[in-house]
Amino acid sequence: MKQIPLVVIIGRRNVGKSTLFNSLIKKKHAIVDDLPGLTRDILNFKVNHPKCSFILSDTPGLDLPKDSELSSKIISNAENHLENADLIVFLLENPSVEKFDHTLISKIRKLSKPMIVAVNKMDSSDELRNMSNFYELGVNDILPISAKSNFNIPMLLDKIADLLPHSPKSIGEPDLKISLVGKPNAGKSTLLNAFMGCERSIVSDIPGTTRDSVNDSFRFEEKTIEIIDTAGIRRKKRIKEDVEYYSLNRSIQSIKDSDVVVHLIDAAQGLTEADKKIADQILEVNKPLIIAVNKWDAVTKTDKTFEEFKEYLLFKFYRTADFPIIAISAKEKTRIHKLLKTAIEMKEKASKRIGTAKLNKALEEIQREHKLPSLGSDIKIYYATQVDTIPPQFKLFVNNEKNFRADAVRFLQKEFQKLLGIHGIPIVIKLEGKDRKRKEAAAAENKSRVKPKPKTKTEKNKIAQANKFPKKRDSKKTKENAGRRGRNRNGRG
Repeated sequence: MKQIPLVVIIGRRNVGKSTLFNSLIKKKHAIVDDLPGLTRDILNFKVNHPKCSFILSDTPGLDLPKDSELSSKIISNAENHLENADLIVFLLENPSVEKFDHTLISKIRKLSKPMIVAVNKMDSSDELRNMSNFYELGVNDILPISAKSNFNIPMLLDKIADLLPHSPKSIGEPDLKISLVGKPNAGKSTLLNAFMGCERSIVSDIPGTTRDSVNDSFRFEEKTIEIIDTAGIRRKKRIKEDVEYYSLNRSIQSIKDSDVVVHLIDAAQGLTEADKKIADQILEVNKPLIIAVNKWDAVTKTDKTFEEFKEYLLFKFYRTADFPIIAISAKEKTRIHKLLKTAIEMKEKASKRIGTAKLNKALEEIQREHKLPSLGSDIKIYYATQVDTIPPQFKLFVNNEKNFRADAVRFLQKEFQKLLGIHGIPIVIKLEGKDRKRKEAAAAENKSRVKPKPKTKTEKNKIAQANKFPKKRDSKKTKENAGRRGRNRNGRG
């Protein structure tokens, strides 16, 4: 099967690559800020054009100073990615060419790849006079654009499509989307790289290295799996910069967009308060959750270590009992296949429709045990049905939904998970009581009794006239009726 074409946007820092990336995909996917060197990882997004489909990549600025190990890794990763490109979009910045632009175009020419040159930040017609400044690069066809105002963006998209092999087939959705979440330095990027088999995401000991949510896809057991490496989630009160705020929002959105969430916990640090907060955010959006205890290779172990660690997790946070717990080493690639297989199973369970008969049989068993928390309230459940999947949603028809407290609903969720074999899958329970039905029926009946009000002024006037001057009775019928009443009286006399 031929690979999907790869289109890579490159240029200096702050020329607007991320803004252009968002403009072309019509989505705020990359974080945009005036901070130089904001983008560190390569971001990919699938684009479906009428002529062809392709992967679009946003890359870091290649003029990043090589004054640290992190900078060297960022540049090396971007240059390696550039070699895999089918088409390069070289982005320049109004008003003129910079020295590094000459260096960069020389690198591109050595790759012998098709190239589109575009000049960004042409935000008004007066700016177009600066176009003559860019022909010194030796390129005849240069496109003026404004990623911010969308000027010439459709034309750029058409140019990209014209230079790629035409294939109207669109890129489909993956079979499974997995988000990797956790505190900074929990090993999320290392795990993404272990899955991909290459340095896909920048790995560093510096907390907060990953800023954007980085995603990529691969095949596993005949399924297409998309992995999303998110920025480390910190408490909101500790967030001081706009970039951190944007990173947090992207991470939360990635959780919402995924089918299964893998929460990485550092085995050496154990479960912290920050980990509990992250778990709460995952549970709020009802996503299937796997707890991956990472860096297990660094733990001194016996044959009882893992079971003892699970007991410790349960003691620290009781909700961990609801989800699969797997000890892994992203660095050594230990049990990462087990992690993927578990994630596939969890999506299948979350997508499953439970037969009504099976669901109500489980409900009968729950009620037969008489363990449902009620605190003296009269609790009755008559019937259950499934109304949705991912996550499974069950509607229970009850006597009075107000009698069902939070702990009663929680008890039902746990029992359904156990009896229906869907451990680790969040369940949404909706209650509908008899009182509600009676009130709705009464409201509908009262509504039907209300006389309709006249809609127009003419109708109002007609009604007023009719009330003021009642219709005259027919005189002939009146006389006949009077005669009948007289004869009846005489007959009685």
